[in-house]
Amino acid sequence: MNLSRKYLNEVQYARALALFGVFAVHSSSTGVGGSDPSSLSFALYNFFNIAGKLGTPTFIFLSSFILFYTYYHRELTMNLFQKFYKKRLLYILVPYIVFSVFYYVLKLNLYDTFVDFPTLISSFLAALATGKAHTHLYFVFVSVQFYLMFPILLYLFKRFKFVRKYAIILGIVIQWTWVILNSEIFQVTAKNSIALSYFMFYFFGAFLGVYYEQVAAWIRNWRKNWPVLAGIFVAYGTMIFIYVGMMFMIRTQQGSYSNRMLEFAWSTHAFFAAAVIFIVIHFIEIWKVPKFKRVLTEIGAVSFGMYLIHPFFLLFLRRWLPGGEPLIFHSWQLITFGVTFFSSWLIVRLFYDFVPYSWIVFGQGNRLFKKPEQTKEVKA
Repeated sequence: MNLSRKYLNEVQYARALALFGVFAVHSSSTGVGGSDPSSLSFALYNFFNIAGKLGTPTFIFLSSFILFYTYYHRELTMNLFQKFYKKRLLYILVPYIVFSVFYYVLKLNLYDTFVDFPTLISSFLAALATGKAHTHLYFVFVSVQFYLMFPILLYLFKRFKFVRKYAIILGIVIQWTWVILNSEIFQVTAKNSIALSYFMFYFFGAFLGVYYEQVAAWIRNWRKNWPVLAGIFVAYGTMIFIYVGMMFMIRTQQGSYSNRMLEFAWSTHAFFAAAVIFIVIHFIEIWKVPKFKRVLTEIGAVSFGMYLIHPFFLLFLRRWLPGGEPLIFHSWQLITFGVTFFSSWLIVRLFYDFVPYSWIVFGQGNRLFKKPEQTKEVKA
């Protein structure tokens, strides 16, 4: 049975909030590295740098949510999966290849690391195959792994009620099994490039995609369910305090923690962050703040393209980082954030509106503030 699914404005709000997290992390890194560890400014940079790490796992969570929300209620056919993979190939994999080439060549020129063409080709192919052409492209590499697993996971969710009902627990178990096995046996150093490292987010998104109507109704009935909702917010705040505090102690050389403790702090913090964002976006949807919602919708619509292009601006702005007075240094951090954010948005928006075949560079997009049809499939 093929069912049209209601377009969810909330998804774009969530993408925008996740993107702010990504920019907070990337824009604050030089502030962390260039500030006195005993200063208040260091503590602030550390907070934004660590608390912002909700961005990538939230994008992963949203990707799974959208796919299961869109495809779970459909009949599994070969034609369905052909269309699924065609869209991912065109709108995800092609831009990934384009930006892998772009960043690889850019850094080759900036850092003058060219040796010879055979070395260049082999090095680039290795980077392309592992998501390492630039530091942020691992996210797309991880997403491709999930897309390859998606038909099997979708079948398991449709076939077995146990998998659907206990998806969140199963996701946590699978992820931590991988964490422990990797620590004891496999010892893969690039753990963040492996999809198994995010299964609690994939399965959380899948659970909400399958049971969306019930969960959304439960959130909207907040007057009855406020104790649990408040508990989720308190848990998120607690995990921010713990994770930020742990990283502050490490960076100021006042303490040390095991890799598993850090993994727990990061993953639990990000898990509750995804839950909080999912709750907040449903309240935003019912609030009468049309301008704010239009801004979030626009940022969400171009978020993939902004994610791909923003390190380009950071590369150059950091090369021009001024030294000297603290006021100049800290002002430059704010300028870097603002220039990177708005330049990224402008480039992607101009491409979507005026450049033919813009999907080759930035994936699937829409025209400025154009509202999608309510019966359209949610874009993943």
